[in-house]
Parts: sequence; structure tokens; C-alpha cells
Amino acid sequence: LRESLSNAAEEIGPRFLDIMPMSYFQDTPHEERLTHLRAVLAARASGRLPSLDLRDGENRITFIRPNDHPGLLAEVVGQLPHDRPLISAKIHSATDASLAIDTFEFGEKPRFDLSDPDQTACMERAVAFAAENHPEITEDEVRDFIQRCTGDYVFSVSPLRFCQHLKIYRELSGTEGTIVRLEQEKDERYSRIVVAVMNASTRRMLERVAERLAMDGIDIFRAYLDNIDDGQNGQITLLGFVVQREQGALVEDSALWRIIRRDLQRNKWVDTAALKMSYTHAGLGQRHAEVLDAVIELAHQKLVKVNRWAYSRVRLRRWTSENIELCQKIADLLLARFDPDNPLPDPDFTLRLADVREEVDRVDFQDSRVAIQAMLDAVLAVRRTNVFLDERYGLAFRIDPGYLHHEDRPALPFGVFFVRGRNFAGFHVRFRDIARGGLRIIRTRTEEVHARECERLYDEAFNLAFAQQLKNKDIPEGGAKAAVLADPYARHNRVVKAFADSLLDLITPEQKTKERVIDHLGHDELLYLGPDENILPEHIVWMAKRAVQRGYPLASAFISSKPGAGINHKDYGVTSEGVNVFLHGSLPAIGIDPEKDSFTVKMTGGPDGDVGGNFIRIAKDTYGDRIKIIGIADGSGCGEDPNGLDLEELLRLFKAELPIADYNPSKLSSDGRVVTLDDPDGPVLRNTLHNRLVADAFVPCGGRPAAMNDANWDDFLTPGGAPSSRLIVEGANLFLTPEARENLSKKGVLILKDSSANKCGVITSSYEICSNMLVSEEDFMPIKDRFVGEVIPRLHQFARSEVQLLHRLHKHHPDWTLPDISIHMSRVMMRVADAIELGLDHIEKSAPEAVRRLVTDHIPEVIQELTGEKLWDELPPAYLRWLKAKSLAARIVYREGTDAVESLPADHLPAFAVEFLAIDDETRKLAQIIEDSDLPDRSRMAALLRKAGLTSAMGADQTPET
Repeated sequence: LRESLSNAAEEIGPRFLDIMPMSYFQDTPHEERLTHLRAVLAARASGRLPSLDLRDGENRITFIRPNDHPGLLAEVVGQLPHDRPLISAKIHSATDASLAIDTFEFGEKPRFDLSDPDQTACMERAVAFAAENHPEITEDEVRDFIQRCTGDYVFSVSPLRFCQHLKIYRELSGTEGTIVRLEQEKDERYSRIVVAVMNASTRRMLERVAERLAMDGIDIFRAYLDNIDDGQNGQITLLGFVVQREQGALVEDSALWRIIRRDLQRNKWVDTAALKMSYTHAGLGQRHAEVLDAVIELAHQKLVKVNRWAYSRVRLRRWTSENIELCQKIADLLLARFDPDNPLPDPDFTLRLADVREEVDRVDFQDSRVAIQAMLDAVLAVRRTNVFLDERYGLAFRIDPGYLHHEDRPALPFGVFFVRGRNFAGFHVRFRDIARGGLRIIRTRTEEVHARECERLYDEAFNLAFAQQLKNKDIPEGGAKAAVLADPYARHNRVVKAFADSLLDLITPEQKTKERVIDHLGHDELLYLGPDENILPEHIVWMAKRAVQRGYPLASAFISSKPGAGINHKDYGVTSEGVNVFLHGSLPAIGIDPEKDSFTVKMTGGPDGDVGGNFIRIAKDTYGDRIKIIGIADGSGCGEDPNGLDLEELLRLFKAELPIADYNPSKLSSDGRVVTLDDPDGPVLRNTLHNRLVADAFVPCGGRPAAMNDANWDDFLTPGGAPSSRLIVEGANLFLTPEARENLSKKGVLILKDSSANKCGVITSSYEICSNMLVSEEDFMPIKDRFVGEVIPRLHQFARSEVQLLHRLHKHHPDWTLPDISIHMSRVMMRVADAIELGLDHIEKSAPEAVRRLVTDHIPEVIQELTGEKLWDELPPAYLRWLKAKSLAARIVYREGTDAVESLPADHLPAFAVEFLAIDDETRKLAQIIEDSDLPDRSRMAALLRKAGLTSAMGADQTPET
């Protein structure tokens, strides 16, 4: 044994010194080198190849492998743990590729220490080198940058490379970008690739870059990584690779490097499914794989309506793989058509399309043929894409809405955007050119839940946008919604930024971007977003700044609820203001006088939520001790007390932003209880609270869509068959499905639909964006409190007008349900608005002052005082036009009801509107005369005159509703 070890040592020792590169001996301490050499010797003495994993405690692993080859680093990194941050990687390969020694460290490295004289000496050398060789770098920059680095970095990096990294930091700081550089080494056989990435996992980026380089047979001879602290912006990961390939060093202006550089530039943002596809199918490439991955997701949303089992995402991906050459031709079609350097002319596109169609028709298996046809149709539906923007954050398509049309989706949207990115897919759907609606992120904890949510992703966006369209009847914008589904492994911040920035790619007029986006749509588009589920204040700030950076017109209007010039819905409780008006206006319909009688309420959505928390606050102010909230369920559990939960305790939770699980048990009566999700029956009790408890009213202020549906609506009934609440005011969107609303309405439940009851949130956002288009943030901040003070009474009036009309129509049409009346009223109002918009030129010519007053009545006085006449020039013409049309339509329908206008032909409505404005103007003047008189009850008489229907005065045949 001694002899065999001695012989091995005599052979391996000198060879080890000979083949390992100088950098290995510079980077690796003496004792560690001895450990590596002993491991190699032991393997050789045992007659085995040196394939060993050496662990030094929990946070250090060394992999020793024989026969270095392209892809080895990716294989090794794939074995690293995911549960701790990777802070160091030292990758060394023997000069003859016979051995690789890769060492990884985890945990937290000590930062640069000013009190360490050795480290400060390194800093002074860097300062001196920069002053002599890089005068564009200031001394303060050097000192600031070096204090953002680790102590190890300061010792290991040369002053030259330090200055190079500082320039990269300067360029990357505060962004979400990636910088990729190629440098030639002194040894001409090697090249150095530097990849700097903002806010990325060091382990995953190391693995992804190694996989991409292996795809082109590029061997990683040496590698390193470092992290640079960028303060509140996050961190920058610096990856360096010394590489070689059999054909020689990489060359900057080669076609191969241009493709590699583009792929590395995008690597952080590409979904794993697309990367795997590109690695599995040689010659496919990352860009083609991205297109196919996105098209699969898009086709799935179409085919799930045909057969959700036959056309699952798993099957679609398998059929794509089995028919990869054909599917690659489908991706080729899209890329050729939208190639900004050489776009395929339409005649040539038609010829190539015909060839592809013939090939699709020859696919044997029917299900795969249907799936591939749907993928081809998806490509044909694309009108714009950002696929040729190398620095994009996701892959975005503006598609023809007809592609996803289905009988279950009866209305056809005006526009649909689809974005596919790393760990997410999302849709933005809008029903008018000028439209408004929230952006929500749907987060999933398991792959099973994610798979279920995938099947209804477009439907969720569509239904929410359509509900928003019905809701937005009072404001210039139509309805829109963005729903983004994140998988269990998604980084929340990255998903938000990737989706928003990908939308901007397709709508910004920025010349640099437009030059790379071929347009088959034919007109510019403006999008107005608002925050919804899982959108945080920092996301709002980022999106607002990003819109400015991207040159988006009216950038301040891109996202609402900004912390400065925005109206934060939770801070001001604007959605809940409307919900409360609908509750107050509906209680009399179930025999309760809200000004005198006590009543009970149950809720979903916790005291820490926007709608739920503010509803508690506003309800206490409105009703005092007359309201008893007997139960609340939220994401943490539920609290219930038949004697009423303590309102002061609920307000404490609201102010502290705490859920119901933090309710103080000492505030409960002897019959009350608080149950968390961790309790044995917690999930069941939480999920059934809205059915179990009997209360006068149920106010859902949170919860997932379709919580009450056609399969479980009867759980809302008591054992005796009576509803557990006679009134439902939907503060949350889509908590009830249409089937649940219909069946419960037949049981006598009065349901105030979401598009009516919670509309005041979006109305506030509309006011905010209107003010943003007219007033700078600097000018707005001093008047913000007055502005909100003028908006809230308008919200009350919008809500009051609708709830009064709903109950009035319900009396006249008792066989109609309130949800049906709500939808009918909205559709009538939209029809009237559309007709007025078409005839607006005639209406303005006939009644210019009255039309002008529609605008001045709508916009808060403080904004008018600040802007003066520039109001008419600063608002976009389309926005101003729809403001007039929608305001007039709302005024007509709220005052006259639906019967007066729904039977009129659309082309008669402009003339009707002109006559309405004339009589309305006359009525205003008469009401003022009465108010100025000394008649008894003059105020009451004037108020009745202002509210009275005008149809009879117009000489119309319809009987007015009064």
C-alpha cells in the first residue's frame, strides 16, 4: 500500500503541478491544494478516476472531476443546494482537460472593511490606478464602489479589472438589465466572457450561462463570481468565464458570438421550459424555442375550451417535441414576418403559410394536428411582437382578439396582449381603445394549483375586464384587466417588471424600440393600468419610473395609485366608500332602516385588506353600534362572534395591517372564537364561514374568483332552505359566478353585483390619471388633500345614482334579478355612450356650452382652477371625447332609466341627447329660480325638479320613470 501510494505520488504530484493553471495556485490556499492532491492520489491509488465531492462543513463544496468537457460546469452546478445563497465559485480546469476542480461557497461573505489595513491598501492602489489610467472615474466613485464589494473581491481582483467592473456597475446600477462582454486573453487560445446581471440568483445564472455555452461546445476553463451591493436597487452578480473551443477563440464580430451574446443578454428572463427545448433540439436555438414556448401557452388557452383533458399543456409540449421540425417552421413564419432587418413581404408570407398548412394537414394523429393548427393560428393572430428586442424582459404579442373567441366568451375585446416570461404568463384584455383596469399577479404554491389556474388564465383576465367594462360606465375609459399567473418558483418582483416592461415594448413611441417592432396593427395604443392583487407600492413606483425611461407618452398615466401624485386606494378607502353606499341604499329593500335599525354583517377579506379594512372603518363611522360584524374570514383564518366582533379591535388590526388571526381573544364574547389556518379545522371553518353564519348582509371584500359557483351555491342556504343572508354586496370581484348569482336570486337574495358595488375604486383611479395628465406631481402635491376631498363626494353620487336606479328598476321589473338589471343598465349606458361618441360632433355643434359643462362638472374644481383653459389642450383628444360621451350617457340613463332609451335606434340617440341637454339646461335654470324664491319647501321642490325625468318634457312616447 505504501509503495502504491508512493508511486502514485511520484507520478501524480509533478503532473498536477504541471497541468493545473497558475490561476489555480493563486486562488487556492496551500492546505486546500494539498487536500485536492490527496483526493486525486487516493483515487489513482485505488485504480479509479478522480470523481469526488469534498465537503468542508455546510457552506463549502469542492467537485473534482476527470475529463473536463463542455457542459461539465452546468452538470456540477445543477447538483448544488438551492436553499442557501452561492457567494463564491472557483472553477479551474487542467491545461490538458484531464481534470477539473470546482469549489463553491455558500452563506454571506464579509463586506469590505475600512478598519483592515490590508484592504484599505488595496483601495488606495485602486484609487491611484484609476487616477492615472481612467481619469473619467472619480476618487469618490472608486471609494464608494469598493465599499459595496466583499473583502475577498478586493484582494483577488487587479486594479485594471476593478476599473472595468466599476464601469459595468455604473451602467447597470438601478436597472434590471444584463451586460455581456467578450475580451481576448493574452493566450490566444482563450477568451473571457463577462456577464453582469442585476437581481439574479447567482447559482441559477451560473448554471444557465454554463448550459448555454455548452450548447455550442464551449469549454469553461476558469470561472469566477462576485456580488456587488447596489443598495435599495438590489445586487449585481458578476460572472467571469475564461473559455476555449476546438475551433479557436471566440471573435467579437462573428455570427456565433452575436447569437451567444443575444442569448446571454436575455438568459435571466427566459423560462426554463424554453431553455430546455432549445438544449434538447439541436439547431433550434433560444429565440425559436421562446416563440414556440409562448405559442404553446397561447394555444392552450384556446384549446382548453375544446377539451381540457385532451389538450393539456403537457400534451401540447410533447406533440411539439414530436413534430419539432414542423413547429420550427411555424416559429420561422413569425420570425420572418416580424424581422425588422428583412421583413417577409405579404405575398411571400402567404406562399410559405400555404406550405406549412399542407404539412400540418399531413400530421397523422388528430389531437396533435388540432394542437399544431392552433399554434399556427396563434402565430397568424400576432399583430406586434417584441421578439427582436435583445434587451426585452419577456416575449410579448399583441394579438387579434378573435383568436381566443368562444361562445363562453361572448363579447369580443378591443385588444389583447399576451406576455410569456420566466415563470409566468399573462394577458391584458381591454374592451375599448381607451380603457382602464387593474394588474393582478396570481401566485401559486404548488404545481398542481398552477396547472389548474393555467386552464382559466385567459378567462380570468377576460371576465375581469368585462366586469370592468360594465363597471366603467361612469368614466371616460372602457374596461380592461391584466391577469398574470406566476408559477411556484417565480420571483414576484421579476414577474411584475417583466410583464409591465414587455407591454411598454409594444406601445412606446420611442424610436429605438419602434425600429425593432414591425407593426401589423396599424394604430398606436395607450394602456392605463392600476394596482390589483399582489401589486406592491414599490412595483407602482418602478412602473411609473420605467414608463418615463421608455419614453411612453403620458407616462404618469401608465399606472395609478402612485405614492406621490397617486390616490392610494387603501389610504383613502375609495372602493369601500362605494361599497358602503350600496349597502346603505339596499338595506331598506330587506326591511332595515340603516339610520335607525341594528343589523348584522358577515365578511370575507380581512381587516388588513384594502376593501375589508376600510369597509370596517367607514361602517363604524356611518352606523356606529347599529352594525354588528359577526364574522370575518381571510387568508389567515376566521373570527366569528354572534354578538358582534369588537369594532375597536378590528380597527386596531386595520391600522396595524394585521389579519383576523391576530384578533385579541379577550375581546370575544363567550360564544365567539378565532381560528387560524394552522388549527385542525382552520381551513374548513375559514372556507365555510360565509355560508355557515346567518346575517342580514354578506359583504365579500376578498377571496378568489368563483368562490361561490354553480356547484356550491346552495351551501349558502340554511338547513331549512332559507338564504343565510338576504343581501349580498359584492365588494370583491367575481366572488360569485353568474350561475351562483342567478340561483341565489331565485331564492330571494338581493345581490349588488361587483361591477356596480365596487366601482368607486376604478372611478378614483380615473380621476387620478386625469389629474396626472393635466398637472405635474410638483403642482399636484400641495392640492392633493383638497383634490381627494372633492373626489369622494363625487364617488358617493355615482354610487347613489346607481343603487337608486337599480332598486327603482327592480320595482318596475320584479321578475328581473338585480345582477341582470346591473348588467342590462351598464349595456344600455354603453350603447348610448357609443352612439353619442359617433354623433358627438353634431351634439357639440348643437349644444356647445352644455357639452363643455359635461367636462367641467366631471373634473374636480381644484384641477380646473390650476389648469384653466389648457385643460382642453392637454387631455388627449380621444380621452376628452369619451369623457363627454360617457358623462352624457350616464346622466341620461341615471335620470331617465333604461326604458326611455333602449328602444331608440342608435342613430336617433344623438338627436335625443341634444334635446335632453336643452331640457336639462332649462330645468337647471327653473330649479335655481325656485331655490331663489321665498316659496315654502323651495329647496325640496328644486331638488325634485333637478332629479325628475325629462322624457315627457321632450315630447317622447316613452313613459318616464320617476
